[in-house]
Amino acid sequence: MLHTGGVCVGSPMAGIHRYEKEHGLPRNYINVAIVKQGESGAFQKLERGEIRLLDFYKQFGEQLSDPKHKQSYKEYLQKSGKPVPDVIPDVKVDGKALWTKMMDETDNVDQKVFHAIQKLKESGRFKVAALTNNSETAQDQHKTSDTLRETFDFFVESKVVGLRKPDPNFFLHACKVIGVEPHEAIFLDDIGMNLRAAKKLGMTTIQVQMGRSEEAIKQLESYVNLDLHSKL
Repeated sequence: MLHTGGVCVGSPMAGIHRYEKEHGLPRNYINVAIVKQGESGAFQKLERGEIRLLDFYKQFGEQLSDPKHKQSYKEYLQKSGKPVPDVIPDVKVDGKALWTKMMDETDNVDQKVFHAIQKLKESGRFKVAALTNNSETAQDQHKTSDTLRETFDFFVESKVVGLRKPDPNFFLHACKVIGVEPHEAIFLDDIGMNLRAAKKLGMTTIQVQMGRSEEAIKQLESYVNLDLHSKL
């Protein structure tokens, strides 16, 4: 099983970093704020298909602009061993502009990962599935969606199922759809909390670091005993 954004295509996290840099916001401030919202956040609701995109833009911006996240960000810096500033300026986030930058990144296809998927399918030994936290998008966003769907044997979506990673029930649902037990699955993702949840269920996990998919593919090769680099 593979996540899409950050594994098969560019990471929305890169879009977040671009937005932060362009607007003079502290690095990782937005991601800390998104995570802090918990399952009731606009981002989380969108990925479960519980909120429409136009309503999401407004709520997303308002939630991330809430001053309460300053303290969460300071706690994140302390935990990370990074310097903590005495004062963090007020943060104002345009929800639509941020989301657009995040989705723009997903049009950058990782050809190495797509090649590895084709090699897995060519072998006839594996079922290849996407397990993705996704959402409703604007018509001009996520142009790679059709290509992604055609690539996988199964395409399990949070917005359709109404569950999202790291909820264990989402992983178990995917296993049922695919027809495997968790201990038979290998799961690739770029987000630590998703990988930890999968591992607790007995899945073999591989973290795909941003811009370092080659390392993850080599690790996958060792698990499946298959050359995923040679030409098809």
